[in-house]
Amino acid sequence: YNAIQAIIQMEEKEPMIVQAYIQIVLARCIGKMELVEKSCVGSDDLIYRTVSYVSGNFRKKFSLEEMAHDLGVSKYVLSRVFSKTFHRNFNQYLNDARLSYACTRLVNSGDTILDICLDSGFDSQRTFNRVFKERYRINPSEYRKLKR
Repeated sequence: YNAIQAIIQMEEKEPMIVQAYIQIVLARCIGKMELVEKSCVGSDDLIYRTVSYVSGNFRKKFSLEEMAHDLGVSKYVLSRVFSKTFHRNFNQYLNDARLSYACTRLVNSGDTILDICLDSGFDSQRTFNRVFKERYRINPSEYRKLKR
């Protein structure tokens, strides 16, 4: 509880300090959890497979239709999973995954913004800048300066 309170009360979130607090919370929780073999953890569950698919492929170009085909479901079923489970559509969810990866790269690498945006799965820097600014209300270079 104290670690979570400390994170909430931090005026400026330092990633290393937040990570340390989260590790404390996880260390306390792990002892209370029952370990389950991975093969038993919802590997056939569509939500689990959806998250895994996006996590493993967000840096590539793919569509809802291609993903649905690969998962063996209709695009309509998959679309409902995104809206009901994640409260966003496929493109929003995919862009969130790409932006999260891009933010980490912006802060932790010296790579150019163009390289980061293309490596994150965006088609162009123009699209990346637009989506980034919609989400964070600043452009990628301002974000990089602010977080460093």
